[in-house]
Amino acid sequence: MTNAPTTAVHRGPERPRGPAGRPALVCVYPQARALPLPDSGLQVGRAWLAGAGLADGEVSGAHLAFDRTGGRLRLEDVGSRNGTWLGGQRLSPNEPVDVPDGAVLRLGRTLFVIRHALEGSLDPDPPLGAMVGPFGLRSVGRTLEGIARQGPRTVLIEGETGTGKELCARAVAQALDRAEPYGPVNVASVASGVFESQLFGHVAGAFSGAGERADGIVKSHDGGTVFLDEIGELALDLQAKLLRLVDNRELMPVGAARATEVDVLLLAATHRDLEAMSAAGTFRPDLYARFAAARVRLPALRDRPEDVFALALHLAELDGHAMPTDAVEVEAVERLCLSPWPRNVRQLRATLAAAAREDAAPGLRLWSLERQLGPAPAATTTLTVAAVEASLEAHGGNVTAAASSLGISRGKLLRFRKKHDI
Repeated sequence: MTNAPTTAVHRGPERPRGPAGRPALVCVYPQARALPLPDSGLQVGRAWLAGAGLADGEVSGAHLAFDRTGGRLRLEDVGSRNGTWLGGQRLSPNEPVDVPDGAVLRLGRTLFVIRHALEGSLDPDPPLGAMVGPFGLRSVGRTLEGIARQGPRTVLIEGETGTGKELCARAVAQALDRAEPYGPVNVASVASGVFESQLFGHVAGAFSGAGERADGIVKSHDGGTVFLDEIGELALDLQAKLLRLVDNRELMPVGAARATEVDVLLLAATHRDLEAMSAAGTFRPDLYARFAAARVRLPALRDRPEDVFALALHLAELDGHAMPTDAVEVEAVERLCLSPWPRNVRQLRATLAAAAREDAAPGLRLWSLERQLGPAPAATTTLTVAAVEASLEAHGGNVTAAASSLGISRGKLLRFRKKHDI
């Protein structure tokens, strides 16, 4: 009798190795750093902070305590002199409250963002090119590392208005060794009638006034990068003309009899939901598929409040406004962290500039910010599974529209759906 071979044990899919995210207090002010969340029951105060390098004489000896039992994160003020503030609201002493991910915590002159699962190092990250984000751009950094390894020739950059898509495009070009020559094109500002000629060039006599041959933007940046900003604004007929360039790196100058080959990195950016536009027939699915093969999504500023003060320092330096830390009110930084920033970093920069015009003294004070932003927004309602499901149903499954109706970012809604398997 022949012995049958033994069946090997199926081991299943492998999981990536590496440290999982850890609960952390991410310090926003006075310095960018992160601390492991204290053990349950430990009363945190002045000495604990000082041991972590954060000296604050306004914090009580026993100030607050965390509780992580039962899979929930709760926080309690244990009778501090100056109070504990969560989400801009002062906590009642000795009354534990639930702490959502991303909550802003203030004690004394120290400001934190609480993260349930901070990935990566407790030390702040250096800028990604010109993008400042000590903790909130780590997903972007990982994506850029993957792009550098794969070497795609076409990349889509997605993000809300003002999130820094052009700065990201520069970082992508740098990661792929295509930093120069670099040709940015704002698609929305180019008239349809001249788009082809500006992008692809033309031969002499191709149209009235074309007395001489012109290379066009793409050809003149051969060997480098062409960045198409706001590609979602491009008309359908022009999308078809762009497809040949994306597919074969060939362009047809206006009036030419044959195509010209070019070697360019093509980057495109949009604040629109191209997937939804593609389904609606307002953006070509084939063009979307080419660009979406490699993509970078930039988080909204409201999703990374831990980066706000570092960004404020950077923007103040760019605009020549002195902002020494000891001349900054912690309540002013808290106000920045609690703002929804619908226009993101662009709005933050404009707000800081306007506040500096109101108050010429170095630093940052709450009164000058409230002149621009008004009083702090009310605390947002806790998301529920029922509310999310109802919003998605009402908007036909469109994640962007559902997130907007709930008053949250698309990224936050996606994370909530993943966590609750919706």
